Amino acid sequence: MSELSRLKLRCRRGMKELDVLFQRYLEVHYPSASAEEIQQLNELLDIQDPLLFAMILDMEPVPGTYAELVAKLRKAHD
Repeated sequence: MSELSRLKLRCRRGMKELDVLFQRYLEVHYPSASAEEIQQLNELLDIQDPLLFAMILDMEPVPGTYAELVAKLRKAHD
């Protein structure tokens, strides 16, 4: 299984809103993402949906390590 296929499966979340954001991120940003960004994405996908969604909505603080990636996710729906 390719890395992209594996990530697509991991990006299928329990929340439709997160599904849409992650799917759009993969379409727009994955092709040019660095290995470090892909690693950060994998780490972010380990976070439970409610906390992850709150971070994206800026209701919870985003650890500095993920700030740029979360910003891309926030803009992914544009």
